[in-house]
Amino acid sequence: MNEQQTRRIQKLMKINLKCETPPELVARLANDSIVLDSRITGKSDKEVIDIMISKEEHDVKSIGLMYHILTSGENPDLFGKMIRYVTGGGAEYWHHVLCNMNMILFEVWPFLHLLCKEQLLRLIREAVRQNVKQVENVLMNAFRMSIGSSDFATKQRIFMKLNSMIRENEAWFKSQKACAALVANILTCTTSVIISSPAPISSQDTFRESQLDLVQWVIKSRKIDCLTLGRDFILILIRLGKMPQIEEIWKDIVANPASFGVSNLEEYMTKQNVLQHVRISIELERKVQFMVVNGGKNLLTYFTWLNNKFFRANDGPALRAECVRYVLSMNLDPAKALPNAQENRVQLLHLLISTVPSGPELQWLKLCLFADWFGCDDKNSANLMCVENSFSVVRYALFLTPTGPQQNSIVQGSHCSQFANSLLEFLCKSVDVLLPPAYAEPIRRNVNSAMRFIKDRLQHNLPQILENSKIDRKVSELLRNVFPDFVRNPIGNSSIIRPKKKSTDEEKAIKSSSEPALSEQKSTEKPSFSTEKLSSDSATTKIEKEKLKKAIEEQEEQELNVLIKQLQGEIGTKIAKLKDQWKEFDDDADKCEAVEGLLVSLLTTGDVFDESQQELAAQCLLGIMGSVVADEQSLLPPNEKDLSEAFTHPIYSFLKVLCSPPDNDEASSDVMAAMMAAMREKDSSLTYVFLYFIKGTAGGRPTECIECYKNIAKMSGRSVDEMLASDLQLCAVNDNRLFAYLVPFVFSQFEEEVMSTPALLATLCANLDAIQLRSFVSEIIREEIKIFRKESFPKMVMDSVDWATTPQWVFWHLVHADGVPIEWFLSTIPKFDAVGHDEAIANILLMMKRMDREPWAGLIRALFNRVPNKDDTFTIDAMKVLIEDSEQCQKVAEIVAQLIKKLLGNNDIIGLGVRVHKKGNPMKLTLQQVLEHLQHFSSTCVEKKQRMTETFMSRSHLQEAFASIKVNDKAVVLVKKYGNLFGAMDIIAQDTKEHSSSRTLRGNRQGTSAERQQMQQMHHQKRKPNEDDEQNSKKRKMHNNIIELSDDSDSD
Repeated sequence: MNEQQTRRIQKLMKINLKCETPPELVARLANDSIVLDSRITGKSDKEVIDIMISKEEHDVKSIGLMYHILTSGENPDLFGKMIRYVTGGGAEYWHHVLCNMNMILFEVWPFLHLLCKEQLLRLIREAVRQNVKQVENVLMNAFRMSIGSSDFATKQRIFMKLNSMIRENEAWFKSQKACAALVANILTCTTSVIISSPAPISSQDTFRESQLDLVQWVIKSRKIDCLTLGRDFILILIRLGKMPQIEEIWKDIVANPASFGVSNLEEYMTKQNVLQHVRISIELERKVQFMVVNGGKNLLTYFTWLNNKFFRANDGPALRAECVRYVLSMNLDPAKALPNAQENRVQLLHLLISTVPSGPELQWLKLCLFADWFGCDDKNSANLMCVENSFSVVRYALFLTPTGPQQNSIVQGSHCSQFANSLLEFLCKSVDVLLPPAYAEPIRRNVNSAMRFIKDRLQHNLPQILENSKIDRKVSELLRNVFPDFVRNPIGNSSIIRPKKKSTDEEKAIKSSSEPALSEQKSTEKPSFSTEKLSSDSATTKIEKEKLKKAIEEQEEQELNVLIKQLQGEIGTKIAKLKDQWKEFDDDADKCEAVEGLLVSLLTTGDVFDESQQELAAQCLLGIMGSVVADEQSLLPPNEKDLSEAFTHPIYSFLKVLCSPPDNDEASSDVMAAMMAAMREKDSSLTYVFLYFIKGTAGGRPTECIECYKNIAKMSGRSVDEMLASDLQLCAVNDNRLFAYLVPFVFSQFEEEVMSTPALLATLCANLDAIQLRSFVSEIIREEIKIFRKESFPKMVMDSVDWATTPQWVFWHLVHADGVPIEWFLSTIPKFDAVGHDEAIANILLMMKRMDREPWAGLIRALFNRVPNKDDTFTIDAMKVLIEDSEQCQKVAEIVAQLIKKLLGNNDIIGLGVRVHKKGNPMKLTLQQVLEHLQHFSSTCVEKKQRMTETFMSRSHLQEAFASIKVNDKAVVLVKKYGNLFGAMDIIAQDTKEHSSSRTLRGNRQGTSAERQQMQQMHHQKRKPNEDDEQNSKKRKMHNNIIELSDDSDSD
């Protein structure tokens, strides 16, 4: 590259040619300009025009001309001369210039200097001024490219020039007959820039106001063209908020919807944006398409780069929103796209939304995700793909396995089920608040129509999502309220039917005499009216369902045909032949035989049968065989012991070959497992059907089949326990009888998985009814099932406290049935929340009450390790339980005394809830914390009927421990702080001493009469009031008020 070429390239863009290669079009602009100069130097304008329009080297000359236009920012005479050449060439030459402008916008716009970009806009302005044909397409692309990657100050400058270009040529803009795409891009791109712009600081900063005025003027000038945007036009109005210019548009569309081409706002919501493919810049579009088609395992890496490139500036959130709307509606050619392209699309959508911090921007992205749900009318099925894609994001997040927090990762654990809950909560809450209240009912009807489509697409997998144990209770209530036809009522929570109040005889008489005609009229007319309405509504609903079902079947047939065409060689031929013959088979036996024969042929074929072909073949087979699961019909026969006729569906032939491939070849086993994993992605019920098949056919040796199941989980990218939990949850929703049949089998055959993870147990506890619970407890008592293991039990307990109340009570029944000792709870006792973990606390107190061993130091220490709180009575309740027995009371007193002396010896005196950097025991127990608990205990439990608290506090070991606190110099502050407690200990000690003395005196009545008289005199003397008695009396009167928590107990 010579020096002249280098200078010209650097005039167009900033580049270091020693280590960088310029874009092809930039190099061509520089080279062709040199060629053009050699042709026109020294020529007159007429000669130059003749040269320009000649056919020889036409493209070279036109590209060279574009270079001079782009670099003439500081040379107005050169720009004017180039315009004369273009104008002299006529309309045809202007057409070539427009093509070159589009090419520059698409290929090199992000790389050009700002001055070159302004020159290109200057050329577009000149074309508009001359009313060049089709210049509106170039102007549309200029708006589109201007929201790409560049600093925000540059964007503002570009949009100011585009704005002035439109306002200077208002007559031209209004006269255009077809410029719907231009209108759509002006509104979309300008709105994006307005939202990204900071609020004006001074009156001279008029950028936002001028852009808002442009949006308002464009809408008023081209109302009908706004319909091209569909519901995205409503999103634009919502996004711009309550600005005065937009308020006028809202009033106009509500008062005069016909001028916008619709009958009302509801109809506008049902319209789809037909120009989604031109809403983001070409640069960004190419990056997104590459990630969707080729992302795969590197998708997160690509997204990190995309995030740093496009989403870090002020306009990052706006660009994210545009990307979400684009990716939702992006068409994927099944013949060209890879099998995992749809999965990449869902992951990219998840990353675009979940990586945004909580706030208004995140809520806006959620609205962009679900906007098509709010306009999903039964009559308009064009946007069903967007509906399915948005729900796939919820499904993906719900089943995404959380990982530990990583400092350098943009994906964290909060992006999993917690994020899925937030999406569903947003969807439900937006129904009533998205538009004015008058439109709430149509919006609710539309979202239910969208959910009906999802149910038809997912079949039996929908309840696995909506009724999953990972869905929070409040979100479940919202779903049940918005989607009553798709979410069941919780078990055991049916509505209570209240008995009607019985009327008295007098009321009956008055009612029968005064209202006979009215009651007769109601009994005759009202039922006939309601019956007609119900019958007409049900008939309409039935017709709509039939139409939707037929449309789905046709779509599935088309998808199946596309998949079969992608199969190669003999494999595709055989599967296509099986599809053609399928409807001709007389019974299931013929179908099973055909499936087995095809599978054996596939496994022994010499054709290429790689992973992509295996996945395609599996999806085709599933489409041909159909699902074995039917709505409201159990797979389990009425007689559970007779399964001779249970496994006749063709899918069981597939499972048979899966468990016993030809010649027991390991490679064939892997191929079958990969195909099963691919089929499961389409129909999640297949793997719990596989469990049913294993139990029903494998007899007492299911080991090999279970290994197949584990292999399928591995190939599906899931852990075994995760897939088991998912399968049992789905089975419980679809087939509760089969769920009860499978649970003992799963818990006995997958013992390692059951004991190591709470997921399976959560599924079990959430779905067992009373009969199934009794049967399961019976299995545990007979030692046929073992659920809990000591090392994993604390994690299970802490996970269980977040479940609903009913599953928690089932969990505790299983704990008691399995005989879990109280020792297993020591690490969890300090962690229970006194407010939210009521079920666990209640059951542990009951376990302590039934405990068959003496208290020990570990238990007492665990109780005192709880951070003291006035509202937390767990520790004092537990202490009260432990001292109910007199022998245990003595033991507890000794342990507490030893603990106090040990804390004094270790100098662990001051502090409440002190944390230490120590693995496994982050809380440090101090003497102050023990005294805080004891003060709370003494103030709450004294002067009860059995007086066990006083007995406990009077024990000599405890009294000695308190005496040692008093003489410790470092603990003096605690003696003052807990003076009530120490005062109570002194009073109880004094009472005990006096009581002991009086018993000794009564025991000496067998002495001489002189001794008895002497004792009586001493007794009378002792009963005489003196100063000491008065002080003790005052102490006793204060006893009720003195023993209470100190006011500043929570301050240290």
